[in-house]
Amino acid sequence: MERLKNIIYIISYVFMIAALLVTAVFYRQPLVSILLVFMLILPGISLFFGHYGSEQISLSASAPSGDICEGDAFVIRLKLKNPSPVPLLRCSLEYSFYNLYKKDEKKYVITLPGESFASENYNMTFRAGCAGMFVFEGRELLISDPLHFHTFRKKCDINISIPVMPPEIPIPEMNLSRYEGEPLDDVISENGELTRDIRQLREYRAGDRLKDIHWKASASSGELMVKEYERSVDLSYLLLPETVKGDEENVLRRYYSLGKKLIGTGQGFRTAIYEPADRTFSYENVSDEDSFIRSMYEIMTRGSADDDIYQTFCYQNPGSMGVIRICGQSIIST
Repeated sequence: MERLKNIIYIISYVFMIAALLVTAVFYRQPLVSILLVFMLILPGISLFFGHYGSEQISLSASAPSGDICEGDAFVIRLKLKNPSPVPLLRCSLEYSFYNLYKKDEKKYVITLPGESFASENYNMTFRAGCAGMFVFEGRELLISDPLHFHTFRKKCDINISIPVMPPEIPIPEMNLSRYEGEPLDDVISENGELTRDIRQLREYRAGDRLKDIHWKASASSGELMVKEYERSVDLSYLLLPETVKGDEENVLRRYYSLGKKLIGTGQGFRTAIYEPADRTFSYENVSDEDSFIRSMYEIMTRGSADDDIYQTFCYQNPGSMGVIRICGQSIIST
């Protein structure tokens, strides 16, 4: 597209030179001849200064401030700096704007005038129609010389993530069961999922964590020995948001509303977050508003899955009970 625009400018310029040449030949006016010579050398000057100016120009962007909820409008600020004396540079930023749940490869273009010795701010307003992690990406800045004969390409690394929270919806009273399964962590929480009491030592097995190795016992026995911890009676809630394709908004709303409700009553919980790329789970301990919002960010950045997330969890954690499934428009306590 940019090359086509350059060709149109070049053709127009050639016609102007041809008209001056005809005028110079038939009317033999010295002023026309001087103007013709100037127009013949002007493209070289324009290309030289266009290249110099493109090397000097820089573009940066800043994320919107404050919390953003579904339906809110927000502003991304662009700052274009041209410290060179070259005027009339036309800059075009190719950018993408999409939700990670619904990634769109479509490219958009915004044109920014690159005035000499100037630093200009430009606001771009967007509105998020749904919850999720939105991304603004700008990878390349296209800069045309003053006569628009050539477009120089300059890499720019703009990548801004904008978390958009869902609305809070009413959650009915439910008898939520607590999770019973393999220990997820050896850190004591307020709900006492695990104690630091060592139940036994056993030989190291593939998959055991290095921080569970009992180094003194390993040194005396000559083999790696691993600590197994006691479980306490009071277990925590384990929330499993099943962000499958097509149900992301429903799941985010229910997870957000249930999480706010639990935090509001002083109850912490754990969240199992599914990674579709390698079909694994990571776990977030949620005990306050900050850790809850962090878990929301983690869920929204993982993207959606085609898999049956609950079946995958059960396969990787056989015998586990008490998982709180958040799937579609339902909250199911198993």
